[in-house]
Amino acid sequence: MRILGIHVGPHDSAACLFKDEEMLAFCKEERLTRIKNCGRKFKLLSIDEVLSIAGMSRMDVDAVALSRYHLPSVCFKSKDRPLVELSRRLRGRETNRKLFRVMKKLENFNEEEIVDKAAIRKFLKLRPDVDVHFANHHFSHVLGAFHYTDWDKDALFISCDGGGDFAYYSAYHYDGKELRNVLGGNLDSFRTPQNEGASIGLAYCSTTAFLGFMPNRHEGKVTGLAAFGEPVAADDILAMFEIKEDFRIESSINYSRSDLNASLAKIFDKHSKEDIASSIQHATESLVSTWVSKLLKTHPAKYIGMSGGVFSNVLLNQKIAELPKVEDTFVFPPMGDEGLPVGNCVSYLIEKNGLERLNRRKMRDVYLGRPYPPSSLIETAESKGLFVRKTANIAEDAASLLKQHYIGALFAERMEMGPRALGARSILANPSDREINDSINKRLGRTEFMPFAPYVLDIDAERIFDVPKHSVYPSRFMTITVNVKEEHRSVIPAVVHIDGTARPQIVYRGDNPIYYDILEAFKEATGIPCLVNTSFNAHEEPIINTPAEAVNALIHDRVDFLICDDALIFKTPEVAAKISAS
Repeated sequence: MRILGIHVGPHDSAACLFKDEEMLAFCKEERLTRIKNCGRKFKLLSIDEVLSIAGMSRMDVDAVALSRYHLPSVCFKSKDRPLVELSRRLRGRETNRKLFRVMKKLENFNEEEIVDKAAIRKFLKLRPDVDVHFANHHFSHVLGAFHYTDWDKDALFISCDGGGDFAYYSAYHYDGKELRNVLGGNLDSFRTPQNEGASIGLAYCSTTAFLGFMPNRHEGKVTGLAAFGEPVAADDILAMFEIKEDFRIESSINYSRSDLNASLAKIFDKHSKEDIASSIQHATESLVSTWVSKLLKTHPAKYIGMSGGVFSNVLLNQKIAELPKVEDTFVFPPMGDEGLPVGNCVSYLIEKNGLERLNRRKMRDVYLGRPYPPSSLIETAESKGLFVRKTANIAEDAASLLKQHYIGALFAERMEMGPRALGARSILANPSDREINDSINKRLGRTEFMPFAPYVLDIDAERIFDVPKHSVYPSRFMTITVNVKEEHRSVIPAVVHIDGTARPQIVYRGDNPIYYDILEAFKEATGIPCLVNTSFNAHEEPIINTPAEAVNALIHDRVDFLICDDALIFKTPEVAAKISAS
């Protein structure tokens, strides 16, 4: 059974491919279009990309699992917008409609009666017998975390984001047999929409815009900026929200994002940017952790799975993990909407085979992009006149340069799934100098406030960081902060936050040998047990995907050298000689 998962939303569209219960390939649309957070257009390049990675074509697909968001207008049975559609066609734009809004407008919650599935198959150039499945937004978020955990019972799965299918929060409890909905079920929010004004995700997003950053993109900058302020307005923000007995979160703001924005602007008046950032961060941590605590009182659980864009907030995730009696946590690595294609596929599997037959397992790695062998990077570099130094001691040679504070970029075969660079498209640097943050950000054109993240060998993680059992699994994917042990903070200042935390990636050699070996060699050469890992991309660019993009970054001095399994690559022999001799 080959299942194509698709999500086309206003941002972060993506596609994935499953064969039975194994994910073979994943691609976020922005990695191909090179448009950050690319969305809206249904003719996804990522569809053919994931099929090609698996050596398949559209004729090989047995089922397609979709979100209830943008769909081509020609696939709807109701044709009640002829003038709008004509106008868009004349302007050369795709004519899409949002399925969830059409369902609500018609008060008809049966997709079969609204969407022409044969038209979807035809539009996607699939076989006439292909199954077409529509998945609930928040259920898909939850299923991403559910599928990649092996907890046999006593688990709570939660999602929280800026909205989908008229919901902003959902919760499911797993008792070993049933994944029972507690809040935000499949059609509940269609019949009784959750309060938009009560969305802490939208509040954080609005605060991002209020601070002059780009919403749905720069929320991480707000998290970083928060460390420099005081939460002077946190109580005022929290006073807007109320957690009900049935776990709904309500607000004095009545179903209006514009009213939410106006109320926040009034609260933020005359406060500094740093204090505003600190206030929304603390309010988010307090509201969500209180909500989860209330859920746990009625639905006791030892394990918590998190998904949805709000859980891209690594400081919040630490607060959830530290709740009493929580033994383990997991944050689905593509926690935002880009992860929905994965949950869509799992939703189809459950509908087709039943929950009890779902073969759940822990996620080992996120390397699911197109494989580019080292030869492809080397050939591309040589075609641009760059200097390629082949060596049998890649890890030792790269570590020697990193020891001297040169900046390298690792280009491994398959790109990562999710927003974090995790050793396939990573910039590496020596963490012993706090100033390296400013130096790298200047070269990349970034304006960041949070220190970079470290990666650490599995054998060293608990020596350098306080890594409770509940943080080990999420730390594999850099989705949670932990405390840095006091004696090591001065050794790796470039990756330590003001509050003494860091968001490490714990690495295992079997997952990415070259990545592991470089750090092992660096530790042997310097005694320093971590390296900086930041994503290989310039400001406002998606993470690099292809060899050509990596080579161009070197040409434009974003980094000093490139690393692949077989070679180090420099701009010129002279640069290579200078760096090596220094």
